[in-house]
Amino acid sequence: MSYVWFALICTIWGSSFILMKRAMGRLSPLSIGTGRVLFGAAVLLLVLWLMQRPQAFRRKDFWPLLGIIVTGFAWPYCIQPELIGRHGSAFIGMTVGFTPLLTLLISTVVLNTVPTARQVIGVGGALACLCVLMWDGWQRAVPVADLLLAFSVPLTYAMANNWIRRSLMHIPPIELTFLCLFGSGVMLLPLAMMTPGPETVTASWNTAWGSIAILGVLGTGIATCLFNRLIQEEGPLFAAMVTNLVPLFAIGWGWVDAEQISARQLIAVSGVLVMVLLVQYGSAKQA
Repeated sequence: MSYVWFALICTIWGSSFILMKRAMGRLSPLSIGTGRVLFGAAVLLLVLWLMQRPQAFRRKDFWPLLGIIVTGFAWPYCIQPELIGRHGSAFIGMTVGFTPLLTLLISTVVLNTVPTARQVIGVGGALACLCVLMWDGWQRAVPVADLLLAFSVPLTYAMANNWIRRSLMHIPPIELTFLCLFGSGVMLLPLAMMTPGPETVTASWNTAWGSIAILGVLGTGIATCLFNRLIQEEGPLFAAMVTNLVPLFAIGWGWVDAEQISARQLIAVSGVLVMVLLVQYGSAKQA
């Protein structure tokens, strides 16, 4: 089932960027980040209530959980909508593909894992393809500061992935995801309430909040829960390779939305797909 979850997460997360772009027509980036985590937390709270399982969270889990909330949720969920508003959903969706390489590097230190030759080749090859995408962004005059902000998202994702594997393996994925989403929502809500919306309104309230609801329930609640399950069952690198396929969907939605897609981008993401298949084929544990 790991490959099924993997494919489902790719599909959902790859469609998240166009939803954020739609919501940017009415809401601020902070409001989008806050709305998605609260919608996601609400649906997972309902699931937890129906399951009625005992709580696995312990007092000593507070600091690791707080670190994961900040690095893996609050920061990227606010930065991504802002960058999408400036440079489009396709290009920003591509940058998350750096997550596997950073996950591999961090896990080598934090988890004392030794990557296989196939993993090194696959992640390195994907990095080379993604560098082509970043160069494409440079050619389009994306400011260096925005490139660094875009790069910070996969970096914080990689940190959170390894942190979960190291410190919170005992918490079931649904409970862990709920705690992360609820905690980040509580952290971001006061800031979102003080942040004005965009100066130019290009979307209706129904479009904006409908996009946030779908993004929150599917892209933030359900998909993140499945992702945390992959981290716990297959390891952070296997799960992080999801982000190498996300650009394929981001480019597709960007093309549908009349964003500029170059041949260089298409060649690069094709190379990424090959590298993902190299790393993932046969690597999941047999159920």
